[in-house]
Amino acid sequence: MKEFQCVTLDYQKEKQTLTWKIRNKGMPNFCLAGLKEFEVFSRWVQAYFSHPDRPLQFIISGSEHQGIYNLGGDLPFFLECIINRQVDRLREYAHLCINAIYHIYNGFNLPVITLAQVEGNAYGGGFECALAHDFIIANETAQLGLPENKFNLFPGMGAYSLLYRKLNHSDADMIIRSGSVYKSRFFESLGLIHEVAEEHNMISTSGNILQKLACRFNFEYHHMQCKKLVNPLQKEELLNITDIWVDACMKTNASDLRKMEILAAAQRRKLSVGLVTTQSQPHVRYETSLE
Repeated sequence: MKEFQCVTLDYQKEKQTLTWKIRNKGMPNFCLAGLKEFEVFSRWVQAYFSHPDRPLQFIISGSEHQGIYNLGGDLPFFLECIINRQVDRLREYAHLCINAIYHIYNGFNLPVITLAQVEGNAYGGGFECALAHDFIIANETAQLGLPENKFNLFPGMGAYSLLYRKLNHSDADMIIRSGSVYKSRFFESLGLIHEVAEEHNMISTSGNILQKLACRFNFEYHHMQCKKLVNPLQKEELLNITDIWVDACMKTNASDLRKMEILAAAQRRKLSVGLVTTQSQPHVRYETSLE
């Protein structure tokens, strides 16, 4: 098995399952180096598991960071690009994000079902990454959402394309406009999350779901392919939206950038001191503080 700097791999041949996780080092977000490596990783997965001696039905994503699935975009990188007017550099980053999302959405061009195993918070691009999977499993303390509106931007790496396909337009609009993050039980009630695992019960919950999907894999896989054909998602749509996002970034003002800077600092503090324990009340909205 090939080794990567930003992700770890675990292939269980008898279960026909590949699990990739963000390594437990640095900020668990989408940095430029990580996105470039993910492009190599995606092409390797397709090539390696096209071999008949390496059967594969499921690809699962996760994170080795306790309490965090993925914090999304690299805010300090955004700030640097915006302040220094590095449009091409920011567009390169955005297009690499779309490549990653589209690889996941298409199951790395393999006949597989993809699952996001969200054992912690997923914000912005992290939430978009989870949405690109066929199924999402989350623990009951996980919080997910799109805080970009807090600093006068919008989610530009798949949220519109995925949410407006998976939900009614009113709910999709509410989630994007609110700039809030929500408990996993709330998204389960909307049908975005397939199942919520009780605390410390993710392994057994995931195992049960995989077993059920494996028993009816022929139906589940082809059912998912038909759903995607009924409402197809072209890469061009994703790229056009992220180009609008790049343009919007360059139109942010000093107040917007200050809020982005405060959120970036809050993420660094949270990572260094550990995740703050949150209450597990279902359907409760948690407002991300930028004050």
